[in-house]
Amino acid sequence: MFVQKKRGPSEDDEQDDANELAWLRARSRPFSKPYGLGANGLAGLFLGTVGGAHAVLLVQALAAPQRNVALVRWCLYACAMCGFHASEFLGAAAWRWRDVSFDSWLLNHSVAYGLAFFAAVLEFALEYRLPLKQSAATLRLGVVLVAGGQAVRLAALATCGEHFAHRVATQKPQHHRLVTTGVYSVLRHPSYCGWFWWSLGTQVLLANPVCFALYALLSWRFFRDRIPFEEATLGAFYPREYPSYRARTHVGIPFIS
Repeated sequence: MFVQKKRGPSEDDEQDDANELAWLRARSRPFSKPYGLGANGLAGLFLGTVGGAHAVLLVQALAAPQRNVALVRWCLYACAMCGFHASEFLGAAAWRWRDVSFDSWLLNHSVAYGLAFFAAVLEFALEYRLPLKQSAATLRLGVVLVAGGQAVRLAALATCGEHFAHRVATQKPQHHRLVTTGVYSVLRHPSYCGWFWWSLGTQVLLANPVCFALYALLSWRFFRDRIPFEEATLGAFYPREYPSYRARTHVGIPFIS
């Protein structure tokens, strides 16, 4: 991950002109472009409505004389999902505002991501009345994993600031340096570590044994391939600094070093 040095006045003026042009386009084409205000407004409205409705339902479920733990699980899961996508957009808006768009919500992340979501919902619905869904222990564990994973990912985003990206850079950006402070002083891929444990936590939260196993396998295989590629790129960018940095930090994902 990188941190950029300050740009000169001329570069700032050029960027301001580009930002103004993007703003005008966003106003004139609100739904047809990723940076359109309409598309982003609807995404925020959708997440706010779903998350808010489930938060209210959660309070009611917790206050009920006979607590339905399965319903509590579902409400917490819905709030966690909405919170994750909202935090990704808000992080981009705060630190990468020049590039913020509908894609920043990660709602259209990939087909595989969408299929994984629907698989989790389907398994939960099919197993809703099983005794496993009423387990308070797995509910607490799921909350810890989700909250911890989300916190680590947010710490990574805040530390990298405007140079946090969802895509691996294959060319070294000009005027950048390696970030080794904050959460990066312990984990060299905290955003990956956070997301890995967050995703597993969502399935513990739902008490979905089948999807937990699938999420663990597929997420691990994804990072097993992605992390070595990114580290090879960073090693080429920083041949002197990166080997020692890599030696003193951890990945935080089992069996990936």
